[in-house]
Order: sequence, then structure tokens, then C-alpha cells
Amino acid sequence: FGYNTNRLGGDHQVAQVCSNCGVCMGEYFCRACKFFDDDVDKEQYHCKDCGICRVGGKDNFFHCKKCGSCYSVTLRDKHVCIEGSMKNNCPICYEYLFDSLRESSVLRCGHTMHLQCFHEMLKHDK
Repeated sequence: FGYNTNRLGGDHQVAQVCSNCGVCMGEYFCRACKFFDDDVDKEQYHCKDCGICRVGGKDNFFHCKKCGSCYSVTLRDKHVCIEGSMKNNCPICYEYLFDSLRESSVLRCGHTMHLQCFHEMLKHDK
């Protein structure tokens, strides 16, 4: 869950551990996003260039400056760059791709969609 700092009064700082009672608010904590999560198996990391937290492990992704998003390291120097390609909706399910938690696929042409949506499309001979 995210954390709304506007609800904090006084000089309270958002932190992983409560300064009053010492409770850990989440095993993963991002100060920039003010985001907490206990499920560290998702391998969360903050991408400074994207400006958001992502899942899947920092070592498994790289940020493409031209595309403006993070992609699997298997695509480094092997994808067609389309500026802002991830800042669109998936053409199949229409979910916004940039901050989606679902894995995306980059087609040879450079366009992107959810990997699961791509497989569903192939199942139906599209």
C-alpha cells in the first residue's frame, strides 16, 4: 500500500520504522515514493529515471532513456526504441503499461503490450 504524507501532522517524517513505537512499517520501504511492502519476494526497487518503484529485481532490468521506461536486461541493445512506448495503454486490455505490475512484451516493431495479452492474442490466431 502507499502512504499519504498529507495526513501526518507536525514534523513527522515518513520512515520504515515508526519513531514513536519502533514498529517496522514494511520490509521494503521507498523514501521517494513513500511506499511500504512486506512481500519482498517481488524484488521491489526504485527506478530514479521512471520515478516509481518497480518489481522484478533491479539487476534484471535496465532503464532505456529513449523509451522512458525499464525493460528486461535481455532486451538491452536488442529492442526498437519508440519514445514513450510504455506510456500507453496495452492495445489488448487497455491497462496503462508504464506502472502496470504485469510483465510487458516488446514486439519486434517496438510496440509494447502485456506478455499475457500477447499470448492470448496468439492463441486466437491474431
